[in-house]
Amino acid sequence: LDSGHRERAIFALERVLAVQPDNALARAEIARAYLAVGEKDTARREFENVKRAPIPAEARATIDRYLSAIAAAETTQVHGYIELGVGTDSNVNSATSSSQIALPAFGGLIATLNSAATSKGDNFTTVTGAVNFTRKLNDRWSLVGGATGNAKLNQNQDQFDTGTLEGNLGARWAMNNDALTLATQLQTFEVDNSRYRDSRGLIGQWQHNLDERRQVTGYMQYAQLRYPTQSIRDANRGIAGIAYAQAFSIRTSPVLFLGAYGGSEKELADGVPHLGHEPAGIRIGGQFKPAEGWIVFGGVNYEERRYGGPEPVFLVTREDRQTDIRVGASYLMRAGTTLIVQVVD
Repeated sequence: LDSGHRERAIFALERVLAVQPDNALARAEIARAYLAVGEKDTARREFENVKRAPIPAEARATIDRYLSAIAAAETTQVHGYIELGVGTDSNVNSATSSSQIALPAFGGLIATLNSAATSKGDNFTTVTGAVNFTRKLNDRWSLVGGATGNAKLNQNQDQFDTGTLEGNLGARWAMNNDALTLATQLQTFEVDNSRYRDSRGLIGQWQHNLDERRQVTGYMQYAQLRYPTQSIRDANRGIAGIAYAQAFSIRTSPVLFLGAYGGSEKELADGVPHLGHEPAGIRIGGQFKPAEGWIVFGGVNYEERRYGGPEPVFLVTREDRQTDIRVGASYLMRAGTTLIVQVVD
């Protein structure tokens, strides 16, 4: 192969693999040979077979570069997945656990909440599917898009079942270490099989690779939020943020990411400043590979929301502080099939 006799190399390596199908070195070499003669699909399949073998991290990184080069040369790329999940949620309706609350607007009257307005726990099943595509128009421009659907179905509290359907379509410009993307986004969110919120907007994103292991991302997003049955809650939302990610070249291949963002969600109706707010938050997380096929991951999101005026019933201006913690592990059971266990708080 190195001396330029590609077809003869394929013939020789095929004979090796016929009697030694687990010879990872021979399989990697025949993948290189297939790529050299232009058989990209066969080369990709063989490289992916090698990745499933117990090979050194340096060899795996080299194979990833070959696979990236194959993907970059393709005119059209389509990727998708289906995810099935089961779990338990201690608060499916995102409600208070208190059965009574004081109402300052009514002289401090103590109101007893209906049981449906207090937190409910339940088991649930989730189904998610997505498809994304990239169509290269030339060396710099690509058409990008995708669609995602999700449903969360509760075992008993089905009045709090939710569903999301969203899509995006846009263009990407890339040159050297930079990529710019501008896309439209559409989303509809349902509760109990009824439309709860619709969203449409634009997102702009800039990515810059500092080197092979470090990347900086900046983004801006604008969305019109519309509530079909509660138009008083309609708002326009704008968010801007920046993020940084780094991969480390040690045995467990750890990756670290962090980001910060801020913006405004401005209410459209007059006289309801308590419905508008200004969010700001930070994210930090990462992952590492403790063993072949395994990934351990985790992350923390923290967000503060300051509202524009006093709540008419409670007579105070609302301030939210929300912390989300996620930890878990995934295991590659076979090519294309991954088992994930995670805890979210």
